[in-house]
Amino acid sequence: MHAVEQGASPGWFPDPAGSQVTVVPSRQGDGYLCPAFDPATSQCRLYEARPLDCQLYPLAVMWNAEHDQVVLGWDTKCPFMRENALGVRREALGVASPEVWMYVNRIAERLEQEEMLDTFVKHPRLIGRFQEDVVVLRPLLQVTERLTPDSLPLTTHHLPFTPHRPLTLADRPRFEEAFAAIEWIGGGPLAAYSFPYHCIWRALLSYWWIEIDGHLCLFAESPDGVFMPLPPLGTGPVTGAVAEAFRIMQERNRGRAVTRVENVPAGLKAELERAGYRLAPKDVDYFYRAADLVTLAGDRYKSQRAACNRFGREQGGLLESYESRDQDECLALYRDWRDQKLAKGMEESARSLLADSEAAHREAFAHYTALGLAGAVVRVKGAIRAYTFGYWLAPSVFCVLLEAADRTIPGLAQFLFREFCARAQAQGADFINTMDDSGLAGLAKSKQEYHPIELIPNWIATV
Repeated sequence: MHAVEQGASPGWFPDPAGSQVTVVPSRQGDGYLCPAFDPATSQCRLYEARPLDCQLYPLAVMWNAEHDQVVLGWDTKCPFMRENALGVRREALGVASPEVWMYVNRIAERLEQEEMLDTFVKHPRLIGRFQEDVVVLRPLLQVTERLTPDSLPLTTHHLPFTPHRPLTLADRPRFEEAFAAIEWIGGGPLAAYSFPYHCIWRALLSYWWIEIDGHLCLFAESPDGVFMPLPPLGTGPVTGAVAEAFRIMQERNRGRAVTRVENVPAGLKAELERAGYRLAPKDVDYFYRAADLVTLAGDRYKSQRAACNRFGREQGGLLESYESRDQDECLALYRDWRDQKLAKGMEESARSLLADSEAAHREAFAHYTALGLAGAVVRVKGAIRAYTFGYWLAPSVFCVLLEAADRTIPGLAQFLFREFCARAQAQGADFINTMDDSGLAGLAKSKQEYHPIELIPNWIATV
């Protein structure tokens, strides 16, 4: 053990692997102390070789209440975190600022690197037991996968517990099979009916799935509770699977209002209403004719056309396919773009979404091939100053998933969007879906300015 090499007593560690420290009574008789803590100086005697949990504090790695997932949380007993960083925003993922959330994500990324994953496998006692006073911030999916049996039951029906499988990249074929079987009636296809749409958010939400009555059921879990980001996927009547899914959510949520099914399409709305569920509108998807976005013809696209022309005249950049070697440069660009948007001033909901997005962009950079994403970059003077990713929703429908462009370069964002749509059109896309606007007025305005031919409705179902 490195700590012993630095002078720590072997007797401090009940486990020879060194995953825990035996605390000792305080001389003042008011509790217990770490034996490495020096009360006289208020310093750690082996700070440079301190254990992992000390390095992480006030964050903590532990099992969740059901002991089926490893999570990262913050200790509410820490005065600094309670008074300065978190505190009053517990209901909103427990984080009061994008800066704190970015720090949490960086720590999580470190914990899920290969070397740390091997360490957790060798020393599983590094993962603490569930504690009520530690607020769960996000799941550690890779750690969970390493420590969870490879084969779990895939079906459930009125069991006293809910066996399930965490969503992994290997599940893509099963989900694509389910999505391909959907018959779109009364609008669609919705952007949410795709594997990458959900999988890139695995760092922030715990996704897991089961089969109920022949329907694939995807669940997502946040600190607020469990919900379904999609209705059950399968052929035939869906109400039986929906009823069982609501039972599972209500059981796990214990009365919390988070229980719901999102992204209910128009073709399913009437069936769920007849079954007694309440349907409330959700943000619409924006749906365009690809040719309109590529040609930018007519007065209604005058400003976008002028922006593209200016970029071509002043910069002369070209759209190139994204490659794995571009990952670090794209991440640096994301941070520049994020800082540019924050400096401009944003509403709180937009700031929170921006803070969360880095993890999703990282997932796209690292696993774009396994996710089924198409990516592209634009270089200006040899440096990547814009990137975008998307996926196929249907043989003739392409969806733009995410993008970032240096806001100091006029026309770059418009050029990126036009050229990416042109590439999709050349590969057979007649239509482009750009997802919803997340309830952000500025984003809604920019999407409307490209004149969608349809606003695809969808709903949220509750009991």
